[in-house]
Amino acid sequence: MTEKLFYEHPVITSCEAEVVSCEERNGSYEVVLSRTVIFPEGGGQPADRGTIGGVPVTDAHERGGEVFHICTAPVPVGARVTVTLDTERRLDHSARHTGEHMLSGLAYKLFGAHNVGFHMAEDYATIDLDVFLDNEALSRLEEEANRAVRRDLPVTEVHTDHEGLASYTIRKKADIVSDDIRIVFIGGGEIDSCTCCGTHCAKTGEVGYIRIADAQKYKSGVRIWFSCGAMAVREAAAITRSMTNIARSFSTSREELPAAIRKAQDELGQTKRLLKERTRALCGLIAAGSADEAAVLLRPELSAADVKLLAESLVSANARVALVFGGSEGGACYCAMRREGETMQMNELIKSVNALTGGKGGGSPAFAQGRTDKPVTEELAAIMRDYIKKAM
Repeated sequence: MTEKLFYEHPVITSCEAEVVSCEERNGSYEVVLSRTVIFPEGGGQPADRGTIGGVPVTDAHERGGEVFHICTAPVPVGARVTVTLDTERRLDHSARHTGEHMLSGLAYKLFGAHNVGFHMAEDYATIDLDVFLDNEALSRLEEEANRAVRRDLPVTEVHTDHEGLASYTIRKKADIVSDDIRIVFIGGGEIDSCTCCGTHCAKTGEVGYIRIADAQKYKSGVRIWFSCGAMAVREAAAITRSMTNIARSFSTSREELPAAIRKAQDELGQTKRLLKERTRALCGLIAAGSADEAAVLLRPELSAADVKLLAESLVSANARVALVFGGSEGGACYCAMRREGETMQMNELIKSVNALTGGKGGGSPAFAQGRTDKPVTEELAAIMRDYIKKAM
């Protein structure tokens, strides 16, 4: 069984070990050592990285008490090697895992919410709670977690067996087969107490800063995205810089930015409504100048929404059937509409347009629309005009 040094504090960053076995598997090498400072994946936490005798370790996992290090090259069996830990990665994982305990423990104590899921990826971490927390509750949770960080409370652990576990009052008991059960306490249980196999900080102050980045409703509860330590500081600094740049573009301060954005949204909404009214009036003028019962118009300056407005205007004026082509990112958008009482099928008409343009679209007998990546020419419009006249 591998001697596990990754739970020690202060953090042991290297050790000497004997290579017990080395087997090739899927292009990599699984190396078992007599002892290791490299934590294997477990408890929602990714594995540490590092080197064994200078050979990079890209992953690690545990089976039957042995830690299998995934290496990029073979290591001689029986050799004495130096095992070196990627310290920055370990500190990041320990801070986030300790932060997860603090958020989960406080969510339970403050709101009766149970942690029903935890995932730590390379660049984010999430907690799933079975109780929905609104923005006010999340702000309080973040505030209380950072208050616990500032108190620099001890993070301790005890080892017990299944019989001894019953004597502890803890937030969460994982399903553990082994009779060596590890319980982690934050602040002596004041903040959290939970069975866990991950690595943690020695004190809450080492977490540095806990930041709830986002949250959304998940099942009957909430999923929280959070970060801790240096990662949280980098994210907060990046957001501050972005907010400052956006505020400057609005000629305002970060504090006044929400009001400035709301004002811009209101002005944009008013502009869109005015533009729609003017486009509708323009479409009416265009339609009034068209005497064709089979109205086929090519107007590349019009958007998909405007194309529909023009088709409606044409049908309301003189057209029995209207087919309008507009512009769309180098290609074209189009729609077909018929007057009430006409029998020509617009969905069938659009199939013909799709065939000629290589586009896609569909609709109902009364209205259909489509889009193509190819530009539409006057020649194609003339072909469709003749086709409609013959079909009417």
